[in-house]
Amino acid sequence: MYRETRIPRLRASLWVSVPDKADSLTKAADPDRGNLAFGPDAVHAPAPSLIVPDGCMDLIVIDSQIHIAGADSTARMFHGSATPTVGLRFDSGVLAQLLTTSAGELADRVTPLDAVIGGRHAEVGDAGEGGAASVTGSARVLLDTAGGLADRAPLDPRPMALARALDVRSSSPAQTVTEAAAEFAYSPRQLRRLSAEWFGYGPKHLAKILRWQAARDLIDAGRSRTAAAAEVGYADAAHLRRDERSLIG
Repeated sequence: MYRETRIPRLRASLWVSVPDKADSLTKAADPDRGNLAFGPDAVHAPAPSLIVPDGCMDLIVIDSQIHIAGADSTARMFHGSATPTVGLRFDSGVLAQLLTTSAGELADRVTPLDAVIGGRHAEVGDAGEGGAASVTGSARVLLDTAGGLADRAPLDPRPMALARALDVRSSSPAQTVTEAAAEFAYSPRQLRRLSAEWFGYGPKHLAKILRWQAARDLIDAGRSRTAAAAEVGYADAAHLRRDERSLIG
């Protein structure tokens, strides 16, 4: 089971993933603070799950410590634990700025937060128990940590604007990479360099991921693959399948 709560002030979504066989999850949340209360303990080990690329970076609590999940360029398998997993997924182009580092250095891997920004940060107590207190504690530590990062690093709006321009869900039709480079007054080479710093990969790959995600949303909502492909700008359903195979295998 998966639930998420939007945290507007952080440009992020707080999420909790509970193994499928666990009991029901209950949630009460303040949209700005993310105050959470979660129901009974999860006790069953989950099956591996497929994590698909989405152009985003996360902070995740793993073994009582905060880790950075860099942007994935292709899908990967995630072997979860028997307890809930808590994370904070940031909008495209946000977390690398808060960390004052290049997203390209963190792409396709999971890295301890302390290894990137130095110092030692709050541990999550009782993380191994997997109960409501553990989940709420993990959420609070993530929100407090992200809030501290946001307070010290004003955001450059350009990465978020570029992600919106390339995303058919935000800008219909989405701009091509050439159109986006012209609008932002960058050469193609500059745009590739900046995109790698902001998102972890070049603008063409980001646009590919965002378009596939848009098609996936439509298919999940009940559209046929042919209709979804046409709506987000694929030449046909076969084009969508080719992109899908290249991203998730």
